[in-house]
Amino acid sequence: MRILAASFRDDDSARAARTTLIEALGLDAIQIGVEALAHERSVDDEAVLAGRFQEDVVDAARGVVARFGGTLVVDIDDGGRNA
Repeated sequence: MRILAASFRDDDSARAARTTLIEALGLDAIQIGVEALAHERSVDDEAVLAGRFQEDVVDAARGVVARFGGTLVVDIDDGGRNA
C-alpha cells in the first residue's frame, strides 16, 4: 500500500482527479480526499489530494494526477519509506 499526495492549482482539478481515481481504479471514496491547501493571500483555490493506493495501481494513479495538472508531493509506502 502506498500513500500519494498531490497539489493542484485549483479545487476543481483536484476533485476531478479524485472522481477519476475512484471510478477508474475502483477505490472506496474514503480512501482518497481533497482539502484546501494552506495558502497566501494571492493564491486562490489551491488544493491537495491524498489517498492510499494498492501497489498495482500506483502508476495509473500517478498518471491521473499528471493528467489533471497535479504535482506529486508525497509518495511513500505505509512503512514511511520514500519511493
